Amino acid sequence: MKYLIHLTLSLGLLCSFSSDVQAQFYDQAAGLRGGTGATVSYKKFLSTPLALEVIVGSFDYDYFGAGVLLEKHTEMNLSRFQWYWGVGPYINFASDFTAFGALGALGIDFSFESIPIQISADWTPRLRIAGEDGKLFLNSAGVGIRYIIEY
Repeated sequence: MKYLIHLTLSLGLLCSFSSDVQAQFYDQAAGLRGGTGATVSYKKFLSTPLALEVIVGSFDYDYFGAGVLLEKHTEMNLSRFQWYWGVGPYINFASDFTAFGALGALGIDFSFESIPIQISADWTPRLRIAGEDGKLFLNSAGVGIRYIIEY
């Protein structure tokens, strides 16, 4: 487990020093995300590489929750593809406890050129800091489809 955490942190650090060539194919988008949970999400770019994403819904189909991610996007060498990573806080509500912690994201993003649709696939690990018990959730992944509001 420690190896996986170190590998993830190392990849994130390495990627943060990658090429400064940036592209932004849309300004904001809203849609659905499924996988190990069912959520709605809204993403707004704050600047060319940085976006703020809000995720609300059922985490792991067990808990209702919300998370906010600050994400850094980097253009890939493929047309209209970007990869991104981000971190932020999250909170979960259950009938017998409330928990909060840190949420991460590592994913790939594609926006179509001719239609206002964006799709993504990502891994979103969570570290529960307080609540029922401190726990690391590594099995959270999903795919999303969003409507591009400002195309």
